[in-house]
Amino acid sequence: MNIIKLAIIFISFFIGLSQDLFSQVVNVGSGSYTTVFPGTDVAGRNGFPSGTPLTTGEAATKPVPTNDWWSHKVKNNHSPNLFNYPFTMKTVNQGLVLTYIPWGPIDDISPVTVGVSGLNAPAAKVSDFSDWTVTMDWTNANHNFQTTTGIGMPFVYFEKGTNDVAEINVTQGDVTISSEMLIIQNLRNGADFAVYAPVGSTWNKNGNTYTSTLNGKNYWSLAFIPLTASNVTTVANEYKKYAYVFPTNTISTYSYDETTSIVTTNFNVETEIKEGTNTNMLIGLLPHQWANLSPSSPVPNQASYQTVRGELKTMAGNTFTVQNTFYGILPTLPYIDFYSPSFSPAALQSKLKLLENDGLNTWTDSYNEGQEMNRLIQTARIAELTGDLVALDKLKKTVQDRLEDWLSVNSGEIAFLFYYNKNWSAMLGYPAGHGQDNNINDHHFHWGYFIHAASFVEQFNPGWAQKWGGMINLLVRDAATMDRNDSLFPYMRNFSPYAGHCWANGFASFPQGNDQESTSESMQFNSSLIHWGSVIGNDSIRDLGIYLYTTEQSAIEEYWLDMNERNFQPSQQYSLVSRVWGNSYDNGTFWTGDIAASYGIQLYPIHGGSLYLGQNTQYVDKLWDEIERNTGILSNEPNVNLWHDLMWQYLAFIDPAKAIGLYDSYPNRGLKFGVSDAQTYHWLHAMNVLGNVDATITSDNPLAAVFNKDGKRIYVAQNYGANPINVTFSDGYVLPVPARKLVTSLDVDLTGELTSSFERAYPNGSVDLTVTVSSATNVDKVEFYEGETKIGESLQAPYVIKASNLSVGRHNFVARIYNDGNFGVTNIVTVVVGDQLPFTGTPIVIPGVFYAADYDIYEGGNGNGIAYQDVSINNQGSYRPDEYVDAITITGEGNTVGWISTGEWMEYTVDVATEGLYSIQLRYACGNSAGGGPFNIESDGLVIKSGITVTNSGGWSNWTTKTVNDVPLKSGKQIIRLQFANGELNIGKFTFVYKSALPYDQPNSNAGDNQIVVLPQSITMLDGSLSTNGGSGTLSYQWKQIFGSSVLNISDDQSAVPTVTGLVEGVYLMQLEVNNGTYSDIDEVYIISSTTNNVAPVVAILSPSNNASYYVGETVKILALASDLNDSIQRVDFFANGSFLGSDTSSPFSAEWTSELGDYELTAIAYDHNNGSSVSNIVRISVVDAPPCRGTSWDGDFDYVFSDDKNNPTLTFIPSKSGVGTPTCILYYGKNPSSLPGYGVTVNVPFKLTESEGDLIHFYYTYSFPGVVEKNNSANKDKYIIGSCRTKTSTDNTADIRLKYYPNPVTNVLNIELPEGKNQITIYNLTGALLHLQETTQNLFTYDMLHLSSGLYFVSVINNDRKEVVKIIKQ
Repeated sequence: MNIIKLAIIFISFFIGLSQDLFSQVVNVGSGSYTTVFPGTDVAGRNGFPSGTPLTTGEAATKPVPTNDWWSHKVKNNHSPNLFNYPFTMKTVNQGLVLTYIPWGPIDDISPVTVGVSGLNAPAAKVSDFSDWTVTMDWTNANHNFQTTTGIGMPFVYFEKGTNDVAEINVTQGDVTISSEMLIIQNLRNGADFAVYAPVGSTWNKNGNTYTSTLNGKNYWSLAFIPLTASNVTTVANEYKKYAYVFPTNTISTYSYDETTSIVTTNFNVETEIKEGTNTNMLIGLLPHQWANLSPSSPVPNQASYQTVRGELKTMAGNTFTVQNTFYGILPTLPYIDFYSPSFSPAALQSKLKLLENDGLNTWTDSYNEGQEMNRLIQTARIAELTGDLVALDKLKKTVQDRLEDWLSVNSGEIAFLFYYNKNWSAMLGYPAGHGQDNNINDHHFHWGYFIHAASFVEQFNPGWAQKWGGMINLLVRDAATMDRNDSLFPYMRNFSPYAGHCWANGFASFPQGNDQESTSESMQFNSSLIHWGSVIGNDSIRDLGIYLYTTEQSAIEEYWLDMNERNFQPSQQYSLVSRVWGNSYDNGTFWTGDIAASYGIQLYPIHGGSLYLGQNTQYVDKLWDEIERNTGILSNEPNVNLWHDLMWQYLAFIDPAKAIGLYDSYPNRGLKFGVSDAQTYHWLHAMNVLGNVDATITSDNPLAAVFNKDGKRIYVAQNYGANPINVTFSDGYVLPVPARKLVTSLDVDLTGELTSSFERAYPNGSVDLTVTVSSATNVDKVEFYEGETKIGESLQAPYVIKASNLSVGRHNFVARIYNDGNFGVTNIVTVVVGDQLPFTGTPIVIPGVFYAADYDIYEGGNGNGIAYQDVSINNQGSYRPDEYVDAITITGEGNTVGWISTGEWMEYTVDVATEGLYSIQLRYACGNSAGGGPFNIESDGLVIKSGITVTNSGGWSNWTTKTVNDVPLKSGKQIIRLQFANGELNIGKFTFVYKSALPYDQPNSNAGDNQIVVLPQSITMLDGSLSTNGGSGTLSYQWKQIFGSSVLNISDDQSAVPTVTGLVEGVYLMQLEVNNGTYSDIDEVYIISSTTNNVAPVVAILSPSNNASYYVGETVKILALASDLNDSIQRVDFFANGSFLGSDTSSPFSAEWTSELGDYELTAIAYDHNNGSSVSNIVRISVVDAPPCRGTSWDGDFDYVFSDDKNNPTLTFIPSKSGVGTPTCILYYGKNPSSLPGYGVTVNVPFKLTESEGDLIHFYYTYSFPGVVEKNNSANKDKYIIGSCRTKTSTDNTADIRLKYYPNPVTNVLNIELPEGKNQITIYNLTGALLHLQETTQNLFTYDMLHLSSGLYFVSVINNDRKEVVKIIKQ
């Protein structure tokens, strides 16, 4: 079979490629890959496909195609899973088995086997292939048999050796010989086949076997007669004209019209006419094709076949044309969040800072690495848009360094490299994940993340691609080369041009054929090509991405989402499927059957390349309603398979305000791996401004999109280039886009930079805030904000205000620059007020011991980014739960830290008695076969010990000791930091032992004593003359102001004793660094400028944390730190809403209070011995009723009661009447709702659960019921967080009413059984809006909720002094 080659120039793909492709290392620009397998790692990872391809003839001369519908055949002797629509086929030694299985795997019945007499080939090899056909070859002894089949072809075509006899074995159905035809009726599932030998041939019957010499010819064919045929013989004769038109090649070609944004795809079949005059084949079009035909294309007008992919419509012809419209993508959504009413720039800034220092794990794989890079990239893009260039640069460097590690090979390396396997024509990345190596799975998923990362690096580091782009182009080619002459890779490896979508499995290794699960990650690959091609100026790659994107979108909407409701079977209960197989589809995933995962896997990841998901808002509405019904998204269910961020981002396509409300209601959720909280927050608020994706308008630039907000269009475009451009939209709107910018039609030319005089301030101190305007537009005024609160304005340049009386905590400032009512927003500046302090209040003494989880505290509250850096916003342990560090107390090991991630660090204030070399005995546990670390130890910001690693200790609970020798420590107070380049270890106790003197001279800085300067004096002297070198030599001095009420003038900042001037009232902190040419030391000194000789103390509440919640009756312990620069603390008084709670005279200062229902503001007042005092920061807490321990089943059949034990509570089944639960009562419970084990229980008898505090369990019962035999509530499972309820006593005036309410979830009428007396019923929605208020003395209250939209509602019932609030889910 001769394949016509598509003439496409693939610019720059071979630039820099070594001529010797099969030497050990092939250099590609600054990168490289290896052609020799590097070996496995300590975990036995890294591999490649076994054996060699089963190819012959023309196929053996070309790169091996994988990831196609027939790719099982290239790896295995025989294949039982060939599905081409409408046929289902398998190969055996005797030839090709043809059958019809409308759904699922092919069974063991072989109704029709086509071959040649005497054939017994141990393998069928691939002898040729084209875009949607494959030719298979059976050869043994003197026999040869070939068959060609293709997607959508109702015919299968056969050829044989010259001396062979065609043979057909029929084990099922009725056979009629009609001249050269065999008509076989009533086969599997009602199928009918017709076999066509050359005219003049005869068929001989011997039992179930039919043979023919084919009248001296070597070809014949077989047709699948449509199931709808009223007369099989008539249709078989009509089909005869197509029987002798054989396909020799199939080619699809595409083009992208940048002006119209239309992608045109031509499908063409080259044929050989075996006999007769007809030149047309009978070909079938799939739904994504016939629904999008070009106006000039031939249309299908022949019979149809119902297939697992929907209706296959046939036409007589050899060519047709499809058109799809591309509506654009973006790198991210524009930063217009500040127009969203509830948006907080400070909140976004804090989320960016959370990831600013994040790293990439060294123990990873090619898939997880990509997800992590994407998390950082999405965050970095937002940082750039908000003007946080520090965060951008840090994140870019992290991504770039790791990407370059992957793209280059070093001698002896077994991780972070690429290996080209010549046998299988594949680029494999190590360490691999999910069969990317052994089975060539998911290359488009994995490489899509890498190509996207490369686009990001090139965008912000122009010119990088000149060195590293060749390696990225190899990844493009590996997954989707557009060159049929590519010598290294098969054409469009992952993408099936005729099926219209990608296949993920390299060798179609499942009985149901090939599959693809995460279409959203396939679309990310497509979008990554658009970005990469655009950013490097390669239109060929860009247009390839656009072709793949638009085509696969059309297939996804048909086969995964069934947007037009014409392809799913009636039994399909959901509006999408998570896996499409060759001959089925389902809602499972490869790790769970939870429907929540089925929804999520079609959305992840959501970013600027995901706009296709929001184009059909009617479908989004439909699917979101379904997500609400089938998952716990409204009740903030902590389900690992329910990816809340993805769901909210998807909801934002239709209702961003509701999405924001859900986001705000669940701040402590667990984040899915690869998700950025900053990106979620930005996405929701940006969509709240943009409105809906407008899929009616296109543009002449692929990096552009249109949105519609309340009827007004908003235009957005990205320019990667170095020169400004104009983007023209199809409605005539023209958007100017400056070089390297993302802009919108809402933008105004009002830009500027906000700076602060200092990054820190003393409690109740101040900083100067300055805005430098950079735009040419006239400025009316500049308003300054802390968070969302305006703190001042400036009407003329220089635009400066003083932010005064700053309380302990983090203060996030931003400014708005106004002109004629419009405004632009500056970057955000954070000022930290308050100190980092030792956990116990006094520094850790060394030599000595400390525990990893006893890291420093920040007196302003949560210490993330100040005393430690933790990249997750939840403490996965139970020790110090108000902090983010994942810590737990372990008996015998103390306060330990686990779940350590790359980029995390912790700091400890220590006081070293004697400088010298120390050894550290470190207690750790490691369950990773490759060990853990490395991590560094720093002192005052300088690395003193690097590259510390640990070995596998035999498990995460097996603790052992690691000795670290020769750790140099200077004497005195200093900050020790543990900085983790990688995790994979748990750490516990650190024991420091002095070993010997330092082998060098260590200087010691002494900045002198704290000073009080009484106004009006505004000048003083600093004195560092007591600093020492520790030996001979000369010290150099460097003074620096850390904070203060004004910027001081230092007469000579390199003098030991300089003069400072410009003091105004306030507290100043000065730092002195001394250096002996090799080593250095720092010290600090306070200068207090005051009207008196006394300085008021400072006090800060450390716990509880702000916005903490307690149950009524719980003990609230208030802990505060207080200090005084020139005196000592006499006492600290504590208050709740102004009421005195108690006093403490010793540090750490604390008070305890038994909580009562309500909201409270906690404060503390510190007093010194000179009658000075100050008030702390306000900490707000709420005290609420604990959830009831008693509940009612959705239908009222029974109650259930938990004990209030924190761990291992009991659960009791309480029947509503006699006979319920007797004799049968089975409890099913566990943490995985899709797999709950059962336990026999007895009604009214507590059953003890084995679960720990904080665990979410799901449960239901199967139980006897009078007149019904048995019932169960598995469709309406209940759930409970272990340890969360509290049993109320009869004397407790806040005791629960113990309402019975049903059904829940409810569709229309809600029933609530009320206690005796007068009851007040209040119903309100998730936003707090009042829906119903009523008083009644009836014992049964009913409320029709049919008119309400689906979602979560609250019902409050007050009876005398008792109150209960219950959650109701409306379906």
